[in-house]
This record gives sequence, structure tokens and C-alpha cells, in this order.
Amino acid sequence: MDYPLVVGNWKMNLEFGEAMILSGQVARNSEFIKHIEIVIAPPSVFIYPIFERLKIKPNNFHLALQNISTDISGEFTGEVSPAMIKKVCDYTIIGHSERRRLFHETDEDVNLKVKNALKFGLKIIVCIGEAEKFHLEDHYAVEVKRMLKPGGIVAQAKLALKNVNKSDYPKISIAYEPLWAIGTGNASTGSYAAAIAYILRNELVAEFGPAAKDIRILYGGSVNVGDAKEFVLQPNIDGLLVGGASLKIKDFTEICRITSELKSGMPTED
Repeated sequence: MDYPLVVGNWKMNLEFGEAMILSGQVARNSEFIKHIEIVIAPPSVFIYPIFERLKIKPNNFHLALQNISTDISGEFTGEVSPAMIKKVCDYTIIGHSERRRLFHETDEDVNLKVKNALKFGLKIIVCIGEAEKFHLEDHYAVEVKRMLKPGGIVAQAKLALKNVNKSDYPKISIAYEPLWAIGTGNASTGSYAAAIAYILRNELVAEFGPAAKDIRILYGGSVNVGDAKEFVLQPNIDGLLVGGASLKIKDFTEICRITSELKSGMPTED
């Protein structure tokens, strides 16, 4: 498995000048934070200017698109094809909860996007999540069955990987983002997120074989400087998907530093 991954999803925020400044700051700070991969996902209109400005960048710093089209080309006004950004971005986020909820993306859409993005050499961050918290401490078996039902988080992950080549699994990360925690300031606990990641990993290995161990599992959902350590300490969690805190350079840098030091056991360079 590759290094732990920290992804900053900027969503529809910042103006051009702010985006250029923040991206430059993240790239510079990435030089001193080893043993992890650092990814930022700016709004698509900022991707190419940032790419042009940061052509000389640390090897562990990457750009991601927040969403990708199900199609390669054609009459799809406003869409961005994986073919268009294959030499600009290393990653793309697919199936974020906002895309599913606001733009009615289905698990089938997510699967098609995953396969198309992989075809053009992109690495994938697939988002899955549930609207209501699972009660694993009291109803473990029942709740696992709920995860396996259509629309459940395990079912979402399995459908995202349908007919995907096992050789591509190292290019895939699954970001678990409980909907009840996103934007609420009410993040999951580390032990809860670790239990979900454990179940998810076991179910994917049972379905797709040992190669599924190469898929990274991230946690996302109101991650901030105060709770990042709690999630990163969990052995089943391979990184973080960060929302609002990724717009603040001090907070995002600290989250990256915490992840690097706790996962590698090595201090960050001064």
C-alpha cells in the first residue's frame, strides 16, 4: 500500500487570487512533510492555473478534480472529461455525498466514472457514507447487514469497484464520510470510524480477494486539527478527506503534519 493520503476538498470556495496563494502555500509546506501524499482539490476553473504555477513541486503534492464526467467527450455542457485533465491532475474525487444528494448521482454513475478515470491514468478517491449513525455496540450483526443492503456503505463500495481490474486497486482510495457528521462539527469518534473501516476492509476482501487490501480507506467528516489525531491513530484508517479545514493553511498543514508523524513515527522536518 502507498503512503497515507490527506486530501483537501476546497468545494466551491475561494476566489482566484486566494486559490493561487493557498495552493502555493500547501505546495511549499509539502516539501517539509514526508511519508504522506498531500492532495488538494480546488474548483475546476483554478486547476490549470495552479498546475502551470506549480510545475516544479514536491513529489508528494498532487492536484485532484472534485468530480469527473461519466463521458469521455461529446455534447455535455459544463462537464470535465478525464481525458482533458489526465496530464494536469493525478487524482479525482468521485461520488462525494453532495454529488449524490444534490446532483442525484447513482452508484452506477460512480462505477462508470471510476472505470473511465482509471482508463486515463487517474487515481481515485471514491466517497461513501450513511445518513444515520450505525449502532455497532448494541446491534453489530444487524447494522452490518444494513451496510450490505442496496444503498448501504458496503454496497456503495462494492458497486464502485464492479468490473474494475484488481491491478488498479492500489490507485483507489475509499473515503468514508458519514453524512450526519459532514459540516455539522459533529465528527465521528476514532473508534467508530475504525470499526467501520474494519468492516469495510473485510467485506471488500471477502468480495474481491486479498488484492482489496491495497485499497486505502480514508475518513472524512468535519475533520479538524482537534480531532485529526484521533482518526490517524487508528490502524484501519489510511488517511483523511478534509473539507473546511483545508481552506486554512495553518490547520491543513497541521493535519498533514499530524498524519505524517503518527503514521510514519518520524518527526516532520523543520
